[in-house]
Amino acid sequence: MPLNVQCEAFGHGLIATGLEEASANSINEVWTVNGKVSRGQSNHCYWSKTPDIICVARWLSKDECENIEQHTQIAYEAMLTVLDEHGFAHPFRFWNYLPSINTGDGDDEVYKKFCTGRLHAFEKKRIAPEAFPAASALGHHTDGAVFYVFASLVKPRHFNNHHQINAYEYPRQYGITSPSFARATALHLGTASFLFISGTASIKGHQTIAEGNIEKQLNVTMDNINHLLATANPDQCELVAIKVYIRFANDIAYIRNWLDTHYPQVEAVYTLADICRKDLLVEIEGFCA
Repeated sequence: MPLNVQCEAFGHGLIATGLEEASANSINEVWTVNGKVSRGQSNHCYWSKTPDIICVARWLSKDECENIEQHTQIAYEAMLTVLDEHGFAHPFRFWNYLPSINTGDGDDEVYKKFCTGRLHAFEKKRIAPEAFPAASALGHHTDGAVFYVFASLVKPRHFNNHHQINAYEYPRQYGITSPSFARATALHLGTASFLFISGTASIKGHQTIAEGNIEKQLNVTMDNINHLLATANPDQCELVAIKVYIRFANDIAYIRNWLDTHYPQVEAVYTLADICRKDLLVEIEGFCA
């Protein structure tokens, strides 16, 4: 199931995120599976599945994004319905890419409205906070929004970071509703084990650390990731790949060099993206196996 970083229409097994690559080379993020993959469309969603897992994606138009809260809820309910229809009861990883994620003041910010729509969908589907899976939510600079989810037949385990307040318990200053995700999700598929680390940034407790300082934000971000690897990693999976979201193009070279130095054996995808908080310069998610 390849995930293309160009904002174009969906294709068979292709999800266009709208993100801009932070390198000179055009890139695709590709998820590979063993066995036959079947694909189709239902409930305005695109899906690809094997006997073990399913990926479901839903796109919002520019006009739908004008009411991001309502249409996020509609989209999430549609994706969760498709999961139910195919018998995959356990979502374990979400990605969310939104236009102008930081636009709007106070509770009117796009990201905060997205969070409200997502939570209302989870509540309607009776998904409790303890079952919220790993997730990332970033902003791009094109029209439309895209959401996609991986789900399994087997029940995953969700974890939080002891150095951070649970995202779904953030104080009121972060919006009418808190973000609905776990810091990491562990999953067994057959004899294989995986750990999915959510989009992670320079946050301790609930507060942003080192505003305006890219080096310190990288240090705090990777400290959070390392803490999850040590405490939320029941099968001792190794970090094998990261996806890096960078707010400003001027920081690309520094961030790439910093990560190459600290994690030389880890594959990395670099993108330009807006982070959910205006004072965050970088966000990193991880895949462990």
